Amino acid sequence: MKISIGIPAYNQGQYLAECIESVLNQTVSPHEIIVCNDGSQDDTRYIAKQYSVKYIEQVNKGLASARNTMIMNMTGDFFFPLDSDDKMVPNCLERISKAIEENPDADIVAPSFKCFGKYDSEIILMPNPTLEDFKPVDFKTPINRIGYFSAIKKEALLEVGGYSPKMTWGWEDYHLTINLLSVGKKIVTIPEILVYYRTKEESMITVANAHASELMNQIYKDFPRLK
Repeated sequence: MKISIGIPAYNQGQYLAECIESVLNQTVSPHEIIVCNDGSQDDTRYIAKQYSVKYIEQVNKGLASARNTMIMNMTGDFFFPLDSDDKMVPNCLERISKAIEENPDADIVAPSFKCFGKYDSEIILMPNPTLEDFKPVDFKTPINRIGYFSAIKKEALLEVGGYSPKMTWGWEDYHLTINLLSVGKKIVTIPEILVYYRTKEESMITVANAHASELMNQIYKDFPRLK
């Protein structure tokens, strides 16, 4: 079982080294680290090339596109997205690997996480949710944040076409989670905090919250059974 870490990067050079080093300092090493520079205009390229990572560069197409690019270039069995301003605790991959071994039928393994920065809170995920647990759509509840950090089987990602480019303003990970559950994929959650999610004024979560109504309408359009 091989886990590929996918780091999409857009003008977050000031945090990128800390992010990459948190992956390199794992008690269990990843199969590979992929960095997709999504048209950054800062020093992202220079910083990424200081490390032994698989580096990809593309014109700016957004977070969903950057993640899909990495999925198409990964060689591992599971894809774990980690934004370039976030970081893992040292035993993150060890715990995820153990959960995968203990649950061989799991398609998604999602750890709990802690927000820091502008917002400070712990997101403890409920045990192994199903699609029914996502009704109604309420992004402020922990159940709807499962997609933030998840090790996802590559074959499952390819089956549903990866991340939806329609989620322009965010919630692309939430949309993906629902899509996977809709085709019968299984989620296993880990109650331990294994990732730190940086929140700031210009974070994707802040942008997404400003477009919540638009994003929710798209989700209901794509998954009407959630109404």
